[in-house]
Amino acid sequence: MWLQQPPVHRVIVAQLVVSAVLALALLPLGITFTLSSFLGGLCCSLPNAYFVWRAFRYRGARSAKLIVSSFYRGEAGKLVLTTAGFILVFTLVKPLEPLALFGTFVVVQAVSWFAPLLVVRRQKPVK
Repeated sequence: MWLQQPPVHRVIVAQLVVSAVLALALLPLGITFTLSSFLGGLCCSLPNAYFVWRAFRYRGARSAKLIVSSFYRGEAGKLVLTTAGFILVFTLVKPLEPLALFGTFVVVQAVSWFAPLLVVRRQKPVK
C-alpha cells in the first residue's frame, strides 16, 4: 500500500479564504484597510504555502532524512519569505494601515491551529 500525501493544502486554501473574507469585511473602512488586510493575509499564507510544498514532498520511513531536511528548509524559507513580505509591504505600499496588516496576519496564522480538523481524512469503515 502506498502512503498518500496528507491534504495539507486545505490549510492554505482556508488561510487564503480567511484573508479574502477579512479584507472584504474591512471594505467599508476604506481601500487602505482592505489592501492592508489582504497583504497581511498574503504575508502569512504565501510563506505557509512554500513550507507545505517543501515539507511534504517526501513520504515513508526510507525518506526519513529527506523529510527532516525538507522540514528544516521549509521552515527557514518560510521565515525568510515572511520577513521579505513585510519588508516589501512596508517599503512599497503607502498609505498602509498597520493594525489591519498585523491583525489579519495573526488571524490567518490562527487558522493553522485548526489544521488537524482541516487535514483529517475520511476513514472508510472496516467491515
